Amino acid sequence: MFGKKEVHLVALSDIGDARDAVHQALSDAPGDEQPGLRRAARILDELAERAGEPRLRWARRVLDRESIDPVSHEVAAIRALRQELPGLSLVAATELAREVKAAQGK
Repeated sequence: MFGKKEVHLVALSDIGDARDAVHQALSDAPGDEQPGLRRAARILDELAERAGEPRLRWARRVLDRESIDPVSHEVAAIRALRQELPGLSLVAATELAREVKAAQGK
């Protein structure tokens, strides 16, 4: 508890802001601009769905590289995440592994 430094993995992405801006522009756009904005909105929506959250993408890459299935080997997944990012707390690594596991179930 005392003297331990906890590291949190923070990933930033502006894709949500870009999607909101394009959708807002689409609602206010004249007719000749709407087809292009609709296409841009579809592209951003698909990218956001495919990309997922950056933290989960990072964790999936680590676990895939190590050939660890977080569903059947949760402890190994937590260990691998903590080894990849020294200072990542046990609680944070556990939550992240469980998020990856839940996302696989979708």
